[in-house]
Amino acid sequence: MAKRVKLSRKDFLKGQDQFLTTSQKVTAYMSDHGPLMLTSAGIIIVFFALVAGYRYNQQMQDMRMENLYSQMVKINKENSDKKPENSIGELQKILGQFQEGSQKTRASLLVAEEYYQDEQFDKAIALYSEVSDRSGEKELSGQLARIGLAYSYEGKKDYKKAIEIYKSIVGNANGFPLFDMYIGLARCYELNKDNKNALTTLREVENKFQSHPQIDSVKRRIAKLSGPA
Repeated sequence: MAKRVKLSRKDFLKGQDQFLTTSQKVTAYMSDHGPLMLTSAGIIIVFFALVAGYRYNQQMQDMRMENLYSQMVKINKENSDKKPENSIGELQKILGQFQEGSQKTRASLLVAEEYYQDEQFDKAIALYSEVSDRSGEKELSGQLARIGLAYSYEGKKDYKKAIEIYKSIVGNANGFPLFDMYIGLARCYELNKDNKNALTTLREVENKFQSHPQIDSVKRRIAKLSGPA
């Protein structure tokens, strides 16, 4: 038969003393380390608050930039049937309100195109150069800026510079449609009185773009350049 374990009052009180001793240890630990723990917790809370605040401000800033760009697009559309000079001043003023980022890049391209259409080639070149310098060659914005530069130098009749840029574009295709770039290159060679390279470029176009809708015009140009001087 199992023996009953007797728990005396003395033993019971002893157990209570042990419990109180553990509580006292916890209290002592908190007393020693509590300020440090509270400071650490406060730092963590402040950190997450700052991160949340930064993200919120960034989102608000992005919304503001998108709104500015939308205003520019609207102005551009409203003046599409008028001379670019009617809207350039207003567009340039709004462009000055942008912070660095993708929205400013798109806005710069829009204003540069207006300068090009208004034959203000130096101003177009300045903006296209800014976008090209801060964009990678594989980025669409960088490719569009370089195309704009080629057209602008051609419009300025600086054919040597235009040829240089056209050649860099076709030499770094990156999947961008190149038919018009080759045609621009051939055109600038011809305008620069270099019919030999113009003909070489057009023959390359004929080989590369055999099914292009405008290939017949290329063949006619080849025939003309190949004929008697």
